[in-house]
Amino acid sequence: MDYDELTLFREISREITPLIIKIGGPEARTDIRFCSSIVSDGIVAPMVESEYALRNYVSSLKSLIPPNQFEKTNKAINIETITAYRNILDIVDSHSFEIINSVIAARSDLSASMNMHPDDPEVMRIIGQIVKLAKEKNKATSVGGTITSSNFYHIMEKVAPNYINSRHIVISLEQVAKNQRTDVPEIILEFEIELYVLLSKLKPEKSYAYLNRIEINKERMGKKKVTYSVG
Repeated sequence: MDYDELTLFREISREITPLIIKIGGPEARTDIRFCSSIVSDGIVAPMVESEYALRNYVSSLKSLIPPNQFEKTNKAINIETITAYRNILDIVDSHSFEIINSVIAARSDLSASMNMHPDDPEVMRIIGQIVKLAKEKNKATSVGGTITSSNFYHIMEKVAPNYINSRHIVISLEQVAKNQRTDVPEIILEFEIELYVLLSKLKPEKSYAYLNRIEINKERMGKKKVTYSVG
């Protein structure tokens, strides 16, 4: 998403729901400045594969976000490659990790780095370990990547993160359990389809990309054969 779209999201979400933005990398300084300018509620760094990358991410946040805003911002990282998993103990035991609020286990990129499907038992085992280690450090946890109607509740039961996230939506599993909903993945994916329809009208030059995302969501809802894709 570009800055215009994210600014629109900020205006829509303000006073309703938190806006959390994934930046381009651990040291994406322009993105961090933008997040600060629109007062996003959270920032996610992708590709944190080492303690060094985490340290640089935290340092960039501290240098670019005013102190009061920094304290209020949900600071999150993606663990999304097998390299990051192999370095997970160094990451979670580091001083910089104390600053982090949330850890996201990203199945699509992780499985791609392992040359496996996102639902492969070994991928699920590693996702479970990431969530377990993060919880032991009192961090909020989320699992995302190729979320479908058929795997949502399996992840909820077997991995037990605090949240599951699709491409644009984060869902509290405590609330899912409390309300005993059995249609949550369909609601999430349908909402995203409506979102893509809106964005395709606002950004006609990107309509093909949004149409592709709509088709992927239909696949993930079981309306078409699922073909795994990163995202």
